Amino acid sequence: MKIREIMRAPRAILSSETSVADALARMRECGVPSLPVANGDGNLLGLVLLADLSQLLAEVEETAAETVRQHLSSRLVTATPEMDVSRLAEMMRDKKMDNIMVTEGSTLVGALSLEEVSRAA
Repeated sequence: MKIREIMRAPRAILSSETSVADALARMRECGVPSLPVANGDGNLLGLVLLADLSQLLAEVEETAAETVRQHLSSRLVTATPEMDVSRLAEMMRDKKMDNIMVTEGSTLVGALSLEEVSRAA
């Protein structure tokens, strides 16, 4: 089975100009630990992680007004729609990933959680 068959649209996509405070609110609203950040053309720029932003806010209150552009995760791992679901499940478990973004080239086309991938595998 290919990822294309089970992927879904991301719950939300942030722009690089989204404030840290708005990003945190959106993650809580969607009930997710991370959200993708894309440019106006839909090209994936990176992910912002709830843990990183929450810690940042705890350290410096002024951070809430900053944009997520300064806080993109360096741990960006993506999948392609043609990747095998079983292979992806193994990779996500090995790398301890809860969610993964699906891209074609640099364009964000979908998202999956480990739970969704494991069920399909």
